Amino acid sequence: MKNDTPTVVIGAGPYGLSIAAHLKSQGIPTRVFGKPMEFWQGMPAELYLKSVWSASSLSDPGGKYSITRYYADANISRQEPIPLSHFIEYGTWFRQHAVPDVDPTYVQSLAHDGQGFHLDLADGRSVKARQVIIATGIAPFTRIPAFARNLPASLATHTQAHGDLSCFKGRRLAVIGSGQGALEYAAMAHEAGADVEIIARGPVLWINRKLYTHTGPARHLFYPPSDVGPPGLNWLIAFPVVFSRLPDGARQLIDQRAVRPAGAAWLRSRVEGHLRITPSTEVRRATAQGDGVCLELSDGSTREVDHLLMGTGYQPDIHKLTFIDELLHRKIQEHGGRPLLNEWYESSVPHLYFSGALAGHTFGPICRFVVGSKTAAVQITQHAAQAA
Repeated sequence: MKNDTPTVVIGAGPYGLSIAAHLKSQGIPTRVFGKPMEFWQGMPAELYLKSVWSASSLSDPGGKYSITRYYADANISRQEPIPLSHFIEYGTWFRQHAVPDVDPTYVQSLAHDGQGFHLDLADGRSVKARQVIIATGIAPFTRIPAFARNLPASLATHTQAHGDLSCFKGRRLAVIGSGQGALEYAAMAHEAGADVEIIARGPVLWINRKLYTHTGPARHLFYPPSDVGPPGLNWLIAFPVVFSRLPDGARQLIDQRAVRPAGAAWLRSRVEGHLRITPSTEVRRATAQGDGVCLELSDGSTREVDHLLMGTGYQPDIHKLTFIDELLHRKIQEHGGRPLLNEWYESSVPHLYFSGALAGHTFGPICRFVVGSKTAAVQITQHAAQAA
């Protein structure tokens, strides 16, 4: 293939934009396909980010386009937690400055012919690529519990399906889950006029950063800027390449501890005392009953609600990326639906890279957060530059 054959980035969220910014800085011909910040734009406007300020910037090589720079340029006062609307505006500003030529067309098919990659686009065009980086985000990976999979969308949906919760005004709503998404959507639904109950398999926990609050300047010894995971593990998680060298078992244990369901401290006052919370209780069965749902719970009680809202998170699985050709799928070595990657985020197929949540098996929980985009962009670009 000719050296001017482009490198293609599939996805235009924080990871796709960050990786493209780094590739372009090295003079690597790069094309980006996807609707910029699409996943984020589908969320309710009143949502806030869980990430702290230091972990909320997209990545460019010189750090010129940080969220701090955006707020200064836009003359906006710093606010934490960060409003979603501000973050989307920041992502748009970043794209305009660092990656201005994003093509919003979806990729329908990605295949590999042994020498390079072939992409078919939704508008009928075809593109050849020397290297491909998949940065599609988490939208395809919604986790729906078995008890809700046969219910119609009129009765049960994932939080991802709702950019406006006013549709639940005056309705009885059961929110399933105890992570940030479940708790914040429950609060927003209540504030929109719904009668809300949170039902969680485990306890409802709130993030407590006592060491940050009470240790003065020493707080930065306990909490790295990435701020993912509890003190003691967070510094290891902050360096995903180092994390990737740990044994499989250790990586899995750290991942489970670091991302256990919990709500941000600032959200607590909007939930406790306002919503019914039923912790440590499982939904054994959910049955459509007229215009509503009857829930049978593990404590022997039942609930009759108008709608089930799944705040049950996401389960990355490469097989849900339906645009990947079947023959290419077979060449990608994986573990539990997540590709096995080398230190450059490269899969078992040379020059095919994965970032974001799909890279989490190798590089840890930081891959689920915006702050993980920097290491992915640096590693992928360094390796891609050698082959360009």
